[in-house]
Amino acid sequence: MSMTMDCDATGSESLPDTAYVEKCRVYFDDLDAFGMLHAGRYYALVERGITACVSRMGFQLGDEDVYVVAREMKLTFGAPIRRIGEVELVFWMSHIGRSSATFDFIVKSDEGDHARGYRSITKVDPATGRSAPWTDAIRAVFSGELPSRADAAAAATATAG
Repeated sequence: MSMTMDCDATGSESLPDTAYVEKCRVYFDDLDAFGMLHAGRYYALVERGITACVSRMGFQLGDEDVYVVAREMKLTFGAPIRRIGEVELVFWMSHIGRSSATFDFIVKSDEGDHARGYRSITKVDPATGRSAPWTDAIRAVFSGELPSRADAAAAATATAG
């Protein structure tokens, strides 16, 4: 089942229905002296992949649900990435609270799983710097009820009218 326009949901049976696959690019300058993706670059790869997918869902920088701060990120490394080119970031929301959320993820390619982990974030009010509740729109998208923010807005309008 495709959850977004460009950010495809994965068809793997071992993953939740609400898992997304984002193609991420590894560049030459991401590699270390041994020709492997530098350990610190995995964090940026995950952040960029999730941000790109969420953006295509209709949640752009500056939107209320995009003001987040990282609370925790954990990685467990598998097979090293030893080439430039595309890899896949498979991620899904494993928890959503009032103002916090956790995404589990796998970085993989045809060569196997390169890293697994999770990223926990807290939504903040940019004016106060304090935690703020998620909107119904982002909850609907990540629960798999709706594929994008535009669909969430249309559904809210339909129920209100």
